Amino acid sequence: MVNVTERAKARLKKLLSSKSDDLSLGLRLGRTTSGALGIFPDHEHADDQVVEHEGVRVLLVGKDLADKVEGGTIDYDEGGGPGSGLVIKKRAA
Repeated sequence: MVNVTERAKARLKKLLSSKSDDLSLGLRLGRTTSGALGIFPDHEHADDQVVEHEGVRVLLVGKDLADKVEGGTIDYDEGGGPGSGLVIKKRAA
């Protein structure tokens, strides 16, 4: 399972609340049409890994990406410069 820092969980919760009032939604980590990773509101699927924060589903990771992010960490960098925002740090090789 991917690890998510408390700072990233709080940011994901804030992003989710700004996108939707629907409490049945979470933010899905998925591929965009260009192939980059992105997050978007979606409903939970049966095989998702679910990350919760304060009782809210903040991140959904589907089976298609679960192996790729396994053991990694999602954090939030508030630096404001290049590389800031949500970042995924790969597990050590």
